[in-house]
Amino acid sequence: MEQILPIGSIVRLNNGNQKLMIINRAPLYNNEGSIGYFEYSGCLYPNGQTNQNVFFFNEENIAEVLFMGYSDEDEEKFCTMFKEEIDKGNYPRLKLQIEGR
Repeated sequence: MEQILPIGSIVRLNNGNQKLMIINRAPLYNNEGSIGYFEYSGCLYPNGQTNQNVFFFNEENIAEVLFMGYSDEDEEKFCTMFKEEIDKGNYPRLKLQIEGR
């Protein structure tokens, strides 16, 4: 993972036309009984999380970063801890399954 995007960042996914706001990093996901993680979860922008629709994706699924969320020294500390936890490999990294591929 080259860069960890802050909470509140707005992105557009590959082949997507909706803007998503990042609301979580490394959320765990239950894939038919197998627990793993995606790098990000997001909600529709500007709507916010108005229902149970949460979108899970990884860095390679992002086509464009439209806005970077707020970052300070706490964010930098989090990014260091985040990378260390990912490197431990406690959970497998899941990949977005795109229908028709």
